[in-house]
Amino acid sequence: MCIAAPAKILEINNNIATCDFGGVKQEAKLDLVEATIGNYVLIHSGYAIEVLSEEAAKETLNTWNDLLEELENE
Repeated sequence: MCIAAPAKILEINNNIATCDFGGVKQEAKLDLVEATIGNYVLIHSGYAIEVLSEEAAKETLNTWNDLLEELENE
C-alpha cells in the first residue's frame, strides 16, 4: 500500500520542487500539477498529485503527528 503525504514547496528548479516534509527535505516532480513556492502539495511516488489549501495540509500533518505519537507510545 502506498500513502500520499503533504509537503510544503520550498524551491522549484526545472519543474522539480524541493519540499519540506516536517523538517525532511525531498524532491518531487511537478508534472501533474501547477504549483508555486509556498504551496502545499500532496506527494505520491515522487510526484505532486494535488495542490492543498494550507488548512487541509496542516490538518493532515496534525493527523500524521498524532499517529506517530501513538505508535511511539505502544
